[in-house]
Amino acid sequence: MEEELLVYRRTKKVDQKLEARLQAIMQAAREEFARNGFYGTSIKDIARRAGVGIGTIYLYLRNKEALFAALVNEAYEMVLDRIARARKNATGGKQKLRASMEAALAVLQENRDLARVMLVQSPAGHPAVAEQLYDLLRRLARLVEEDVLEEIERGELPPQDAHVAALAFVGTFYQVVISWLKEGIPADLTAAGKELIAYNLRGLGYPVEGVIENA
Repeated sequence: MEEELLVYRRTKKVDQKLEARLQAIMQAAREEFARNGFYGTSIKDIARRAGVGIGTIYLYLRNKEALFAALVNEAYEMVLDRIARARKNATGGKQKLRASMEAALAVLQENRDLARVMLVQSPAGHPAVAEQLYDLLRRLARLVEEDVLEEIERGELPPQDAHVAALAFVGTFYQVVISWLKEGIPADLTAAGKELIAYNLRGLGYPVEGVIENA
């Protein structure tokens, strides 16, 4: 029994060390990919930044493509999780629309390197990464479409093509995020997001407080 306990303790300690090393590798990869892009980054660069040997990285992931895909998946799951949690506290379609976009922008603002990896530095011709990004945008558009349909049914929005409205809604956010990542404009994504949300809500047909309509 004592021997088994010692083995368990040693195994737990080793697992913790391996996990810490993996997190160091992932953080180094985020920084290198965000700065130099997929093609400008090598496993050697990542290993140097993480403070590990090149061979150590291959113990965790088979190649650079797998490491990049793991980071994209991390960003994908992070955005969807934040949106899901925000929507739980929202009541009604308008509140859900606002909560969804505020949550998405907040998580991107907080994780700029990861956002840059996912949205800007993805390698051309990498179908798995491209499909995951497309799936994220598609799922966001589906949520918006559901919210718009709910609000039309309740009489809060005028009749319209909810699918087209959802694509336009998500598309404007995507373009603003890309501008922020590539050019640093707007400087504060969260603050700009508030204006963008108001703009999109008006576009859907909501009256927005503080906006004076022209006669």
